[in-house]
Amino acid sequence: GLRELLYRHVVNDVRNINKKGRQDEKVNRSIQSFLHRVVSSNNVSTEGNEEESATDIAAKRATDMVCELYRRGVWTDERSVAILASAATSSNSTAMCRAMRFFLNIEEKMAEDKARDEDDEWFGSNQIDFHQHSRKTKSRLRQVGRQIKNRKKTQQKREGENDTEDQGVEQSKKLYPAIEMLRDPQGLAEAVFKRLRGAGSSKKYEVKLLMINFVTRLVGNHELLLLPLYPFLQRYMGGHQRDVTGILAYTVQACHEYVPPDEIYGILKTIAHNFITERCSGEQMAVGINAARAICTRVPSVLSVEDSQESSGSSVMDIEAFARDLAAYAKHRDRSVSISGRTWTNFIREVYPSLLQGKDRGSVGSALHRAGEKPLRYGEQKVAAGVAGADLLAEYEARKALAKNKTIDGDESDQNGDGIQEEKMNDEASDDGSGEWVDVKDKEDETEVEEDSDNEAPQLMLLNDDEKEQKEEETDADGVIDLSKMSEKERKRLQQEVSSTRVFSTADFDRMRKLVEREQRAKRDPREAARRKRAIAAGKEFEELSDDDSDFDSDEGIRISGAVNPGDIMADVKKKRISKAEKLEKIVAGREKFESKSRDGGSTNIEKTRKKNFQMTKYAFASRQKRSEKDSVRQLRKGKSLKHDRDAKKRRRKL
Repeated sequence: GLRELLYRHVVNDVRNINKKGRQDEKVNRSIQSFLHRVVSSNNVSTEGNEEESATDIAAKRATDMVCELYRRGVWTDERSVAILASAATSSNSTAMCRAMRFFLNIEEKMAEDKARDEDDEWFGSNQIDFHQHSRKTKSRLRQVGRQIKNRKKTQQKREGENDTEDQGVEQSKKLYPAIEMLRDPQGLAEAVFKRLRGAGSSKKYEVKLLMINFVTRLVGNHELLLLPLYPFLQRYMGGHQRDVTGILAYTVQACHEYVPPDEIYGILKTIAHNFITERCSGEQMAVGINAARAICTRVPSVLSVEDSQESSGSSVMDIEAFARDLAAYAKHRDRSVSISGRTWTNFIREVYPSLLQGKDRGSVGSALHRAGEKPLRYGEQKVAAGVAGADLLAEYEARKALAKNKTIDGDESDQNGDGIQEEKMNDEASDDGSGEWVDVKDKEDETEVEEDSDNEAPQLMLLNDDEKEQKEEETDADGVIDLSKMSEKERKRLQQEVSSTRVFSTADFDRMRKLVEREQRAKRDPREAARRKRAIAAGKEFEELSDDDSDFDSDEGIRISGAVNPGDIMADVKKKRISKAEKLEKIVAGREKFESKSRDGGSTNIEKTRKKNFQMTKYAFASRQKRSEKDSVRQLRKGKSLKHDRDAKKRRRKL
């Protein structure tokens, strides 16, 4: 009781010190230094003792205090994260588990707290006391007006109508994930993994799972190289292992593009031998295929045939046969396995369609196969020659300007078609000497024109003839850039030139992103070129990239890179049960759709009858008919019961 009282007292004091944006750095630093010493001093293991020492209790309380202050937004700096990083390597299992759960789940808890506060604020602003059963005074009317104003303000804030701030500024205000603020993630991961390997049976299985989750999240988020981790994870990939789906999800978390393919080949072999076989159940096979797809998504260099051929030892793997075997499960009799097999096939079509047979590539895979699509080998990287899409933006703007000039010239020619003949007639009349006055410029005007022409800036011209010839080759006769006639080297040179000689705005970046997406769609879908031609013929070439589109990410929650949910690789046997919020959203959408159905005329007679008073419809024909039917049914039932009773009686013979 006393410890709990002191704990709450210290937490509230720290909150009051940092209230309303006022932060006393000197006090905060001294308290954080003390808590760091308390957590770091817990070096003696007390797992075998029944009673905890004072040092263990102090370490647990210090860890809880820092977690609570971080969750409430009081201490969100690197010093607080350093305290919890020290707690993650503590000899006390309770303090260690609390620190690891903090790094894994703190953003979700803070998002839940924020949503709860917004709901409470919305509920409180809706509760308006209009004083309907009390005396109306001026102060009460002012109070009601303030409440209505606050409700309107809260509603606008909730609906986002008054969001006039920059979206980038709003995104920058979001809290940085705590696991990304660690000073030495490599050292922390190695320390926790060393303790995990030497734990043996001294720790519970749940604690081991938590430590595996923490280490793999560190490796995935910071792209660390911890090569002994992957053979260690293979020990827990048995078909009947407890919480094996979580183990597979944590394995996916530990994969990134800098992991050598030789380490991943062993994991894929273990998954294939223990899960993707006919002796396993359908759910196990589906989980194995989904896990293999997720791993290959994070490490695309695994699919490189050259790397698989160069590998030696126990890590040799025929990746082409592996990809085709998993693609064959698309026709499995079990529904969940066939869904996972089709998902794997679609993934290989997008990444490396040459691994599949011709019949399995489809239209998208065939188009990418002709384009030579394949993943990068281990260690290879695409070096950007400029901003992605800068060359496409230059071509797009040139074509748009040309189309605009053509429309303007066409309108002027239509408007001035008759004026040309009038000018010719006036010229003929002036030649005939009709006596009309003609304005003649003086010498002073001529000198002024010459001075103005001398003050104008001269046009810059290319001195190098080779560069001039290159510019002429890149453009058409109309001065429009045509990327289809350029080689890859020329496109990179144009992209680098546009990127280095121009300052892009936010709208330009958005337009470039859309142009790159359109080019990728054209590469995947062979029918996209025909659609583009039809759009150009219809004059709708530029409607697809209008400036009015603003598709910022509406998800305000903090997205943590590297986190993998075990439910993502589960088998899709049944339709997933929707949550309460999704169900309510579906109901509201259906209600709006029903209310938006327009019908000619006013309300129907049935709707009018529902709104009428009961006394008005009491003696109506329909009501009397309904009552008569009920009475007849009631009498019929009564008659049946009487008849049944009479027949059931014993008949006596009269004497």
